[in-house]
Amino acid sequence: MRYLPSLFLGLLLVFVFSNSISAHPSISTVIDRFVSNLYPKGSHYFWVVNNATKESPEEIIIDLNTSVRNSQEQTLTESRFLLLVVEGDLLAAQKIPLDAKVDCRNEDDEV
Repeated sequence: MRYLPSLFLGLLLVFVFSNSISAHPSISTVIDRFVSNLYPKGSHYFWVVNNATKESPEEIIIDLNTSVRNSQEQTLTESRFLLLVVEGDLLAAQKIPLDAKVDCRNEDDEV
């Protein structure tokens, strides 16, 4: 009986952390699906998020760098994209120059 509060605390921590962890992988899944569809099979790629801004609880803008190496080529090809993700789905993607200055902040945040 004296272990009952410890058991409830442990279960509460497990459920709280499992819910917060499962809320965020959808963005990485959306990005990985976008990049894997972009590059051919057999290529080796990785992606890096430069910046991300939540416009609303359902909408996020992501500044993304991608790098790919095809199986025959030794050179690395880099690209940069702005992604609009709404409710866990990719709504739009735009390729931008690698050296572009991108400000993902809300217009309301500007002083």
